Amino acid sequence: MPGVAHPSAVSGRIAVRMLDGVAARDEARRLWTALEADLGGAPALSCSWAWTETWLDSFGAAVPHRFAVAEGAIALVTRAPAAFPRPRAWHLGTAGEPAGASVFVERNRLLARPEARAPFAAALVAELERERGWDRLRLDGLHADDAALLLDALGGPSPRVAVTVEQSPVADLQEGDDVLAQLSGSRRQRIRRSLRAFGELSTEWAQTPQQGAEILDELIALHQQRWTAAGEPGAFADARYVAFHRALVARLLPRQQVALVRVRRAADGETVGCLYGLRDGDRLCFYQGGLRQYDDNRLRAGVAGHIAFMRACREHGLASYDFLAPATRYKSELAAREETLSWIEVSRPAAWRLRLSDATRALRARR
Repeated sequence: MPGVAHPSAVSGRIAVRMLDGVAARDEARRLWTALEADLGGAPALSCSWAWTETWLDSFGAAVPHRFAVAEGAIALVTRAPAAFPRPRAWHLGTAGEPAGASVFVERNRLLARPEARAPFAAALVAELERERGWDRLRLDGLHADDAALLLDALGGPSPRVAVTVEQSPVADLQEGDDVLAQLSGSRRQRIRRSLRAFGELSTEWAQTPQQGAEILDELIALHQQRWTAAGEPGAFADARYVAFHRALVARLLPRQQVALVRVRRAADGETVGCLYGLRDGDRLCFYQGGLRQYDDNRLRAGVAGHIAFMRACREHGLASYDFLAPATRYKSELAAREETLSWIEVSRPAAWRLRLSDATRALRARR
């Protein structure tokens, strides 16, 4: 990945220039925030400067990156660290972190004026295709609209353009007199049975950064306790990942762009779970949780925690609760509909690193 800006590529009557991520960060900040102001805000948290800069503060030193800039549009392009002879992978958006530290960006979007979106997608693809520094180009967790634009620019699915579509379960919060109203009678009955097993629950919604930090700390402790007991590292094993979320909560909670709740049993004050979500307009995107483990199968902490969080989101005026991908069984049980997210991977079949990687995998499989 070159360290300086280089000549523009032109496609669809729009020019893209690449800015060095370190040397031109101040310029990128100015351009990014000016575009956000012009648009009245980013279309999604994942392409906002607040999210992007927080990510850069945590991962920018470990992940080489640049900014793709055009008239009325801007995007982050990163290069995943890879030891020789592994294939060199580039990513669009906040991705490409070291193993075990990925924030798994979803609802990934392009920041662009409406009239520039399609031309920018085409010009960006043309610019990246022109460069020779990658073996795989990965477009992660794309919103359906942006996936369509970028896939069209790539000429559609092909042997070199692989598309993985994941379902994202979504609950509509404002329908009926309760968040359970949208569900079938049998699902409502199962959920109410689980809630009765806990007794009365109380929900604490973080109002200040300090309160948010305290709930996040308990969430991390519960989450890590569960996964380390299962022999897994857990999502919060990496210090950079933890630092990213601490900084994100401190920065975005005062803007009401993140939400953290603690759900307790009213009888004894025991924490059933802590849940953490990112706010996109009137949508709450569930991000991570820490749940207490119970031997009693009637005590389903995940069900109780999510229903409490959903009801709190409804009270705070949010319209939908997005569980994000993948669509696991418990998510589908609590949601009434699904949307899609896409992961697109473009390969350079002629790249010798890809051939070597494929041959190595084939040899290991035979062994």
